[in-house]
Amino acid sequence: MVINSHSSATPASLRKTHRGMILSRVQSEPGISRAELARMCGFSEMAATRIVRELLAAGIIQESRVSDQDKAKKKHVGRPKTGLHIVKDGLFAVGITVSAYHSDVSICDADGKLHASSSPENVAFDTVADAARAYASALRDLIETSGIDVSRIVGVGVALSGRTLPDRAEIVTSDYFGWANDGGQFCREIQKIINLPVEIENISNALAIAEMRFGGARDVSDFALIHAATFVGAGVVSDNRLVRGAAGVSGLLGHFRAEDRPLTCVCGRNDCLNLSATGFGLLSRLGKLDHRAFDTSKLSFYATALLNALDDPKAADLVSEAGQNLAPALDSVAKLLGPKKIILSGYLGAHDCYFNAVRQALTDHFDYGPHGSFEIVQGTIPSVEAAALLALHAFCYSDQLDYDRFALSSDRNKGAQHG
Repeated sequence: MVINSHSSATPASLRKTHRGMILSRVQSEPGISRAELARMCGFSEMAATRIVRELLAAGIIQESRVSDQDKAKKKHVGRPKTGLHIVKDGLFAVGITVSAYHSDVSICDADGKLHASSSPENVAFDTVADAARAYASALRDLIETSGIDVSRIVGVGVALSGRTLPDRAEIVTSDYFGWANDGGQFCREIQKIINLPVEIENISNALAIAEMRFGGARDVSDFALIHAATFVGAGVVSDNRLVRGAAGVSGLLGHFRAEDRPLTCVCGRNDCLNLSATGFGLLSRLGKLDHRAFDTSKLSFYATALLNALDDPKAADLVSEAGQNLAPALDSVAKLLGPKKIILSGYLGAHDCYFNAVRQALTDHFDYGPHGSFEIVQGTIPSVEAAALLALHAFCYSDQLDYDRFALSSDRNKGAQHG
């Protein structure tokens, strides 16, 4: 299980790392024992027990008797065994998915289940600051009406189409929204309204993280997630780690070379995959565009028109054609990276018609089959949940967990209940 480690090897930092490791194991393997935790994490049972006691006291995990079914499986003998579980409402994470399709703010519990969400309307993407304030205000309203304990929120996740620097909480560039080099302004505006740490990621990477921890790639160390909507991008995981590239640039699948089209990509070329295997190319083939170059002022139109096309049986052949155009690129990805799975996500990518066309083209032209080297599957995590799950991954199941804050919160709550 992935741990985001940003700490030096001091006793305090090791303690934080070990907490993250133990929480990850408890979440992924409910009912695990202290002895099993120690063995799997590679430290003494005494050390595991100390950290478990801390997490129990903070109300983040709980202990319960092993079920009769589990007893039969494990053939326990002697006194009843106890196992550890995540307290689902012990912690929460909140998220902002920046999208022209369905702008979403969301809350998930500690086990990654969606607790609440809403879709703010009429978000203006003209400036970074205005968009950030609109989303943050909508998220604040959702938190206030959700009924959750605000003191138990670990942080905010932000997922959007664009290149980001998570360590610096910056948007480097987003051709989709027309933003560039925001210097961390988007995240700062959110923190002014929601006083919590913020983790920002490219939507493909955010979905890959969510699938890796909570979705269809939980037991897979090497996979690629392809996010196809208006444009197409990829999140790549190798040996349980996101591949970011030397300069933080990776996953630019949409700029793979394909056939020439009478369209212009955001990069200025006319032969990018973004023009033949995506919503933008599909809308052109359907005669829905009166322009050839991508226009950031038409984001809402692209989104609405694509969703309508996906619901229109008359567009099925062209949706399938777009899926077929993606298949050669996926064959190259499979041969280059050797993933165990390729996950198709996004409003277009996970659509049955598009997905089935991709799979059929791989079968017909690239020898894809049930005994091949990789499996192609539809994504299990919708974009509405990706950002909150990103925050949960970054601020709960890692060494960034603010344990002292939640321990203090738990003590205060106990005092309020029993004092």
